[in-house]
Amino acid sequence: MRRSVAVMTSAVTAGLLVLSACSSGSGARNTVTAVVTVSSGAEAPGSGDAGLGSAAPGSETAGSGSAAPGSETAASGSSAAASSAAPTGPVVTVDPLKADCGSLLNAADVKRILGADIPNDRLKVNVAEVNAEIGQVGRVRCLYGLAEDKKSGQVTLALTTYKDAAAAQQQVKVTVENESNQGGTVTPVTVGGYPASVAVRDGGLLVMAYDTWTLAVAVPASVDQATLTSTLPQLGDAVLARLLKS
Repeated sequence: MRRSVAVMTSAVTAGLLVLSACSSGSGARNTVTAVVTVSSGAEAPGSGDAGLGSAAPGSETAGSGSAAPGSETAASGSSAAASSAAPTGPVVTVDPLKADCGSLLNAADVKRILGADIPNDRLKVNVAEVNAEIGQVGRVRCLYGLAEDKKSGQVTLALTTYKDAAAAQQQVKVTVENESNQGGTVTPVTVGGYPASVAVRDGGLLVMAYDTWTLAVAVPASVDQATLTSTLPQLGDAVLARLLKS
């Protein structure tokens, strides 16, 4: 089954970067969740969209040349909370919602880091709905290795902005606790030099908070579960570094 990467929501349905685990489902999954918290006056990840799941209503842009349904344009191409340790460097101000999905991650990255083969196509979903009650401001999801219906991907990356860092960090905390409560094993790690956590629960899910936004990556149970605590942070490192340079 799949988890929806609503990693920053009070109820996390599987997966921010989700490899074949992007739509919500009722089956159990081994998911790895990585949470990173960076402070800069604002808190990190929030609720509502730390997860990536299947495409939600909103403007969708695919990357494989073929147009997806609706307004989609195809293009090719144990539990532990996050550590409160101080950031290792100055916070870089960026708008993650404007990032190009193709510049953040690709099939080659997935193969190199996770050892998994996925189609080299992608879809950017601008999610219309946001949860203002938890401070959400905007949400986008990047789906990689698209399914035939162009509504889900084998790997999902979710980026969510919040009104401030506190709201973002609170949602990350909620997400990690939720993963633990659902039987996930949470392990403290680092992403880009910042404190993070990885939770394994029938798949892998990595979530992090940076400044006033959050980043989540989720992968399915088909990926080697034994390596997720080391490989998901590496995937997060690549995405974060590219985002901060965008």
